Amino acid sequence: MNEYPVKKHPIVGACGLDCGLCPRYYTSGPSRCPGCAGQGFEQKHPTCDFITCCVKQKHLETCALCPDWASCKRVRRIMAAAKQSDSFISYRPLADNYAFIQKNGIEGFTQRELAKMEILGYLLKHFDDGRSKAFYCTSCQLLPLDSLKSVLDETEKEINENTGNKEKSEQIRAAINRLADSLHVDLKLRK
Repeated sequence: MNEYPVKKHPIVGACGLDCGLCPRYYTSGPSRCPGCAGQGFEQKHPTCDFITCCVKQKHLETCALCPDWASCKRVRRIMAAAKQSDSFISYRPLADNYAFIQKNGIEGFTQRELAKMEILGYLLKHFDDGRSKAFYCTSCQLLPLDSLKSVLDETEKEINENTGNKEKSEQIRAAINRLADSLHVDLKLRK
């Protein structure tokens, strides 16, 4: 049996998903996902066709780096599905993720992903009421990084040391929802 490949960037899905912004990446216990082709990924996703083709056979980090991606049945299938539904994470950014990777490379995409993960980590540490993780993950995935930073900075100015965790969560969620509404972005996962 071949040793399962461990990608350099498990926060970037071979299929193009934002694995580092998925709620499962931030879950404790057996349901935690280690990211795309991270340690233990094969036990959770033993038959991922994207890993087989992209990582194992072509030795790529993501299909967006493959010269044949536009004609690939797997990629076309997931791009079509991305227009209709989501799972634990939104599939809506897939086409934009591919375009960004092709223009800026995997390192550029990873830097952007890490910056969004930093915002997400901050939200989870300082504003999580125990029920907001999926909301924060989706927000960080679908909203522009600079806008998220601005909303966070503005909201923190309104919060004092006596503000409770539930109230802080309500304030930041309301601010993020106003931002999403102004950009016409629906933050609900499509099931």
